[in-house]
Amino acid sequence: MCALIPANVRAEFLRIEVFISDMNCEPCSENLAGSLKRIRGVEKAEVDFKAAKIRLELSEKNRAGVEQVWDAIKRVGFTPGETKVTVRGAVKASKIEVPEIGKTFEVEGQAPQGDSVELTGVITPPSDPRTPIVIRVSKP
Repeated sequence: MCALIPANVRAEFLRIEVFISDMNCEPCSENLAGSLKRIRGVEKAEVDFKAAKIRLELSEKNRAGVEQVWDAIKRVGFTPGETKVTVRGAVKASKIEVPEIGKTFEVEGQAPQGDSVELTGVITPPSDPRTPIVIRVSKP
């Protein structure tokens, strides 16, 4: 007899890539790499000064959120721009819930419904932090 055991449903950001329009100080961008590596759950942080972007790979079961990454970028003196993300969470209606960080995000575009859905999309950081974050799905 075979019993089905449900797999642990995980919800988390898996990858985050942020474009930075005002990355004009190479030593500062090196400081940024150090700040990003200190975020709990960051497995790998790459700063590409010439392309003006950062790329993060996050560990399983991490609790890092896109807002933490944006805050780290701002603390070094840069302005976060368009952000590409890969996130896993529970998609219902037009929202994705990521309970590990206690956040729910609006979803624009086609996204399959379910408890452990992985989406790739783009976020534009809102000018007002109270504005809901919207993930524009590029790949369900």
